[in-house]
Amino acid sequence: MQLDVIYNEDCYEAIKKIPDKSIDLIVTDPPYDFETSGCNTGLFKYRTTMKNAYNQIRDNKLDKSIDLKILNEYVRVMKKINIYLWCNKEQIYDYMTYFVKERNCNFEFLIWTKTNVPPFTSGHYLKDKEYCLFFWEQGVKLAGTYETLKTVYVSQINIKDKKDYLHPTIKPLEMIKTLIENSTSRGGGSA
Repeated sequence: MQLDVIYNEDCYEAIKKIPDKSIDLIVTDPPYDFETSGCNTGLFKYRTTMKNAYNQIRDNKLDKSIDLKILNEYVRVMKKINIYLWCNKEQIYDYMTYFVKERNCNFEFLIWTKTNVPPFTSGHYLKDKEYCLFFWEQGVKLAGTYETLKTVYVSQINIKDKKDYLHPTIKPLEMIKTLIENSTSRGGGSA
């Protein structure tokens, strides 16, 4: 694989081409566990935009969550474990078990709080946040400042990019940039 080239491939196959211990940082937004999170139930199933988004996710076979076997591949390609994993609450236990209990990693919970979520609760708390779990092993250093090392990010859902890219959970670009700068060799990174 070449540097600075974008590959449009199945990630489960593409990662096998990456050499062992060659990656400094992974920032990934794998499929969420939609089967148990109720995205196609209650009032949401009647909202055209939610139903269309869920159908698109289902049709592309992204509603079954991440295959946890890929976590072994993530660990194989990283020089040291240094990974940001976006997830919904149903996936937290699996990720914590794998990285903290089995791999003895440090962890941090980062939260993106959305200020413009739909007002439907369907008997549940609002879907006004997403989780990003950061796992790192001993020897990985964070760079950053008081402002860039915060754990709660507040912004609106990016409606424009959501429509342009047909992706239901577009992340805030500034937040992603900050995470990368906080955790890469340019900004301190792994030692």
